[in-house]
Amino acid sequence: PTRPIPNSSFQKHFRKDRKDASQAGHGGPLRDLLTSSLPDPVQLDAVQTCLEHVQILARQLLGDTSAVVVQGSYAQGLALRGSDLDIAVILAENGLQNGKKTATKAGKGSSRSKRRGEIGEDVVNRRQALHCLQRLAEALSDAKLDEIRIALRIFSAKVPVLRLHCGAKGERNVVVDVSVGGSLLRGACDRAVYSVLQEDQSSGTAAALCRLVKLWAKRRKLTNTLKGGLSSFALVLLTIFFLQQRSGKHQCSLPSQLSVTGPRAKPANPENCCPQPLGLEVVASEKELVHLFAEFFEWATEELPKLQNCAISIGSATAQQRTGRFHPLVVEVPFSPQENAARCLRIDVWEGAICQELSRANRMVKQLGLKSGRARASLVRTLFSASADPESTEVFQAPESDVPVPYVPDPGSIPSAEEETKSARRSAKRRRKLERSKLRGSKASKESNIMPETVAPVDRWLGLRSLLDPR
Repeated sequence: PTRPIPNSSFQKHFRKDRKDASQAGHGGPLRDLLTSSLPDPVQLDAVQTCLEHVQILARQLLGDTSAVVVQGSYAQGLALRGSDLDIAVILAENGLQNGKKTATKAGKGSSRSKRRGEIGEDVVNRRQALHCLQRLAEALSDAKLDEIRIALRIFSAKVPVLRLHCGAKGERNVVVDVSVGGSLLRGACDRAVYSVLQEDQSSGTAAALCRLVKLWAKRRKLTNTLKGGLSSFALVLLTIFFLQQRSGKHQCSLPSQLSVTGPRAKPANPENCCPQPLGLEVVASEKELVHLFAEFFEWATEELPKLQNCAISIGSATAQQRTGRFHPLVVEVPFSPQENAARCLRIDVWEGAICQELSRANRMVKQLGLKSGRARASLVRTLFSASADPESTEVFQAPESDVPVPYVPDPGSIPSAEEETKSARRSAKRRRKLERSKLRGSKASKESNIMPETVAPVDRWLGLRSLLDPR
């Protein structure tokens, strides 16, 4: 692992890069935002340290043939600063030996998967997985490592997870979720995304667009799958599909996934389970990023809703008509086309939140090319501003039938960044004033509701006694 760079020197390093980029005419607020969202060397070093420790403990406890596989954004090469690390411990008896899968339960679905080259069910016995994670937690507790600390034992869930915090004390920790997998094919869809993005001829512009879309959706609270949102993985697949439709027209385009990886999934390499993140050096200029960002939101606003009755596939880079159960959006998972990456998406969230946010972003990004200096920086901040409170479901509520649909202004009637900033300040000031008045009113009502203590008259007590005991 590389030696971590302290936070102060890392910030100086990025300030120098931004200064050089601005002098060369490539810098800008959108590019600076992308640069600040990349994982820093401290985070990457903590990830590498955690993987080494977990790998050593897994081999000591479960045998030399056990392995550790990375999943999620790190396997895709698209990790952001602060992204969680998802790893799976592959048991020796459930894994692959030299790329050959062990025998699984035969059935109609498994034979179809073999014919189509899909991934079979990566199933592991829950009791066995729980026993494995308990042994791993005990070993980590006994080791008393300064770099790794146990945060949670989520063993009562359907899929048991051991959550760790990795990193030196006093610095930002990396959250690591450890689960148990059934084979080395775990995470094959993430590795397929990594392979496709490596084919980008524009030196990391495709990975930069994927990161910007993920960052925008997270800030706008659109990726909460527990409330019916769209997963980050589905957004990445949609971004790749958009770039595949640009094939042959522009430099930043991607080929189909099947032409790169082939029809069959390959097992992970345990010796190199965490690939190098893509696009750590932003090569694209501010103008290129703004143009590509605007083109993506225009496609997502105008063309994506037309694909609601289609199955979107990056494997063939096509969208084909589908039948069966209705879903707001169907995005096929690489090597598992029967699975939908947008399976948690609800129709009310799609129509009432995501489509509106895509239209808002489309209108605002079109103005980025017309702005410069502080006006562009303010517009970028507004575009990526945090949405409603994450505990509130206001952003995920579809409009009622008796409520009029809000008016959507034309792109030319959108207020400028300065006017929107002043309006936000006035709204915040009114909100604080209202909260103070409510607080004063609640205190006054509490004081007025206090009743003085009174003593009941003696005649009343005597009358009650005579009623209860007529003797």
